Amino acid sequence: MPLCPPTKPLFSLHRLMLCTLPLLLLGCVSTPAPMPAEPDTRRFETAEYLTQKALPIVKASSLYARGGTGQGVRVALIDSGLNLELPEFYGRVYDPGYDFVRQQPGTVDVKGHGTQMAGVLAANKNDQGMHGIAFNAQLIPMRFGDDKEPFYFDSEIAQAWDLAYSKGARIFSNSWANPIEANTNEVPIYERLMGDSLAVAKKRVADGAVFVFSTGNEVKREPLAEPGLPALVPELEKGWIAVMALKNDGTAINLKSNYCGLAARWCIAVPGGDGGAGLLTTQKDGSYRATAGTSPAAALVSGALAALQSRFPDMTPQQIRERLLSTANRSGIYADSEAYGRGLMDLDAASRL
Repeated sequence: MPLCPPTKPLFSLHRLMLCTLPLLLLGCVSTPAPMPAEPDTRRFETAEYLTQKALPIVKASSLYARGGTGQGVRVALIDSGLNLELPEFYGRVYDPGYDFVRQQPGTVDVKGHGTQMAGVLAANKNDQGMHGIAFNAQLIPMRFGDDKEPFYFDSEIAQAWDLAYSKGARIFSNSWANPIEANTNEVPIYERLMGDSLAVAKKRVADGAVFVFSTGNEVKREPLAEPGLPALVPELEKGWIAVMALKNDGTAINLKSNYCGLAARWCIAVPGGDGGAGLLTTQKDGSYRATAGTSPAAALVSGALAALQSRFPDMTPQQIRERLLSTANRSGIYADSEAYGRGLMDLDAASRL
């Protein structure tokens, strides 16, 4: 049977159908492209990778194999500062940031907490110790609070968020929260607690930024103030993530973590370790030691956002946030949204096309 004449155009639907049918019958339709093979994750599953126990649990190597390492993405580290001289952060600092305690550019880290969080987030992949989940991301550290808790330093926080935004950060890692439970249902409390910073948060979320907060370490069924804030200020939700902490193996909530509670819609679960079995990370003196709780869990999620952003550079940070939440594993125990929110972070699922 001859195929459609190549030299004569087809001017009617009838003739088009007659000429198309033989093609279909003869199998002349182009074969669909094969599905892409699963990424080869093995080259990323190094001793350095495996030492950071959370990375295999959240399937970070699948994201790396698809090109998501944080390259070119800036993350604001709002914490106790950062030891900028450590080799783990060579090339990982976009801007030295600002120290609101000393009132000068650049930061020191007397407490060490910020350097620990920076390690979980973005420490170099250099065959030393461990590496951060977004080992090619760049940090903008901001020191606030004079290393004291609770964090009633509203003006400093507001200025830190604004300054980091002006330097290009769209992901804000906040491994802290004020000790007021989110279920107080009293907006005036938040307005007093966050007079300046609440206004900045609203503006920056409207501008497209994403804020990550730890739920807190009080073993309560509700998160602390900032992670639960969208319950009272709904316009923040599209730019907000609360993070609760699992044990290192991801099998259950750890011994410290607050539940997601009323933040369930914007909350996600990741390993945060228990006691001495925490997440290995950098110390301010350059050594490596484990740290546990919702603080490293929040840093892990901040880094995951950065890594996913580099995987999908055409997506907005808030679209990346929604992808991270919507692809979380909700099977088994993670179906309990009161405890685990949207479920266990799954970077293999989140990084698929």
